Amino acid sequence: MTKARRSAALLALALAACSRPGAAPSASPSPPLAAEADPSRPLPSPVPEIVARVNGEPVRIQQILPLAKAELDLVSVAERDRRKPEVIRKALAQYVDRELLLQEALARGVKADSRAVDWDYDQMRREYPDEEAWSAFLAGQGMDPQSFRLELRARHVVDALVGQEAARRSVEPDEARKALLAELRARARVELLL
Repeated sequence: MTKARRSAALLALALAACSRPGAAPSASPSPPLAAEADPSRPLPSPVPEIVARVNGEPVRIQQILPLAKAELDLVSVAERDRRKPEVIRKALAQYVDRELLLQEALARGVKADSRAVDWDYDQMRREYPDEEAWSAFLAGQGMDPQSFRLELRARHVVDALVGQEAARRSVEPDEARKALLAELRARARVELLL
């Protein structure tokens, strides 16, 4: 695997707090949202800046593009245009799930371990020892060092919440995540605009 692909995959994992390797795809929000009916249908033109609202909080297209880009970079050029709407909607669903979990974690006062956030940041940074290459990589992902660090912190906050739920429920983290997401979706106000 090339350095760029490995880094893109690592970034996608860092950003996709709800899409862990080996985790089953999460169920759709309750009730099912109309926007999920056909994920491969064409995107609106132009794509709106705000693509969703989660409990009144806007989700901007720039927030989900790094997730979508990481997946689109793994498919052939010929497949990109065909798969783009589906991949963007999948990234949006992942981001909405992450946002629901993050909002819940913040409401409960869950905090990230700053040392773990710093360690993850340093691990990614080590892939690009040259400052120019690091900046170019982050820019290619639609991020800068600060926004990347914020995403890592959000991932750690969500992971801490899921860990607490797993311990409380005496279940594996993936099972706790699914159960908590089902509860959060049932009471959330989610509006998808794509």
